[in-house]
Amino acid sequence: MNTGLMQYQEKKRHESIEKVRWAIQTLKDLEGESVIIRPEKIIEMTGLSKTAIYKTHLRTIWDQHWIGPSSHSDNMISKIQHNRKVAELEKEVQRVNKHLEKVETKMSNLQKKLELETSRSRVFINEYEEQKKENEKLLYKYLKLLRVLHVRGIEIDES
Repeated sequence: MNTGLMQYQEKKRHESIEKVRWAIQTLKDLEGESVIIRPEKIIEMTGLSKTAIYKTHLRTIWDQHWIGPSSHSDNMISKIQHNRKVAELEKEVQRVNKHLEKVETKMSNLQKKLELETSRSRVFINEYEEQKKENEKLLYKYLKLLRVLHVRGIEIDES
């Protein structure tokens, strides 16, 4: 290829990079650091074509979220990272499942204890009610005896 042509292309590439950087800096100065850089704004400010600003050497400058074209080695790295992430997530799922199983077992045991205590409290309530009835009967008999004694003139000191 012609070296003169290559030099011309490289010069134009650097000029377009400088134009895009200038446009981004101007936008940040005018609209603040958190400005959203849109391709339309860059086209308007630089005069570059839409095709030009989407070339990889320019897009990486203005589009921070763009992931460039991937190569084979990048794919391998991505796959390895993906596999590591999957393995980590599987371990996390196992850990969470074990924890869930422990919590479910604990909850089941507590449920059984609750049922046992509920049945015990029912028994105590029944015993209490029976004792209350028995006490009422005894009080009735006691008051009846006191009345009979009072009628006969016998006084009892209740202290």
